[in-house]
Amino acid sequence: MSTTHHGNGTIRLTNFAELGNVRDLLALPDAPAADLTAAADVPAAGEQRLEPSAAPAGRTYDLADLIAQLASVSGGLETMAREDARAREQATVELARYQALLAERDEAERALAEARRVRDTAEHLAVQSFTDEARAQAAQHAAAARAAELHCTELLAERTREAEELASRPHLTRCLAEQRRLAQEQREASRRAETERADRLARGLAAVNEALTHDRLDEAQKLLEPLAREFSDDATVRSRADTIRWQLRQRIVAPAESALSDVLRRPYRDDPEAAVARLAELHTSALPDDLARRVFGLWSNACFRVVQLRGWHEPHREAPLPSRGAVWARPELDAPWKVVSSLDEPKWQPGQTVPERIAVKAPLLEAGTAHRRGSANSSS
Repeated sequence: MSTTHHGNGTIRLTNFAELGNVRDLLALPDAPAADLTAAADVPAAGEQRLEPSAAPAGRTYDLADLIAQLASVSGGLETMAREDARAREQATVELARYQALLAERDEAERALAEARRVRDTAEHLAVQSFTDEARAQAAQHAAAARAAELHCTELLAERTREAEELASRPHLTRCLAEQRRLAQEQREASRRAETERADRLARGLAAVNEALTHDRLDEAQKLLEPLAREFSDDATVRSRADTIRWQLRQRIVAPAESALSDVLRRPYRDDPEAAVARLAELHTSALPDDLARRVFGLWSNACFRVVQLRGWHEPHREAPLPSRGAVWARPELDAPWKVVSSLDEPKWQPGQTVPERIAVKAPLLEAGTAHRRGSANSSS
């Protein structure tokens, strides 16, 4: 936009950056007054006119007037802000005094209740005591208690009156109303949070129960973990955790116990090959230690019997980890070692050839000592 001068003396602005030029023109001493104050009837297309809409008839504001008005408004706002700050500070002081009065009032109420209790006790003793001396002393104590009761009553009335007077002041009234509003909002927020927490617990337990009903133990355990962290003291959550732990243990333990029961009965008892295959299906690393050792011992004994029945030679057993390992032997006296069986040891598979440098390092598997040595190797 640009500045346009018209023959009738009107100055039209099409660019706000030209305000400085307008001010310079207004300050010229030889500018005709009529040229500075006349207003155009209709602005040209695309032009804007800078005219105060609220100016009184016959008067035109220049830029200096506008700046002066803004400065006056700004000063008024600063004054208002200072006065508001003083009022707020005064309200803070009054609030502190009001809270102190309430505390003193509560203390006076407690003291009054104690004075009344002491007076009742003393009056009872003054009547019921056996000796005259005891009755006289009790009467004195009753009089002292009545005096204390009167003093507490006066103090309570005084503190109550002062607190009520302070509470009636406008600034403190507003502060107290704001406190009540904030307290109400906090109570409502606390109720909402508690409701949401209860809903979260109910939904979580329902999901856990659904997973348990359909025997999805891993899912149930995963669902229960956040509930156990947030609701660690909830009896139902603890009960579900115990149930899941027991069922997970049973999922691991039950196959091992079933296999042990099988190999101790016919036909496995009379078929060491079948017994070895049955026990080799188990994963002992996740079993309880005592159960894993039982499995390892029976598997070792069955492997030794398999070597004997096959007519193999020099059986060795490797047990690098507790209750896990492999047994190998020579099919012929000078033949390479072959794996007879492995228990939870995936790097060795039945029939696999074992390098001699590895095979000879493993302890010999001897008759009658398979179980004992298995336990010793597991412990090491």
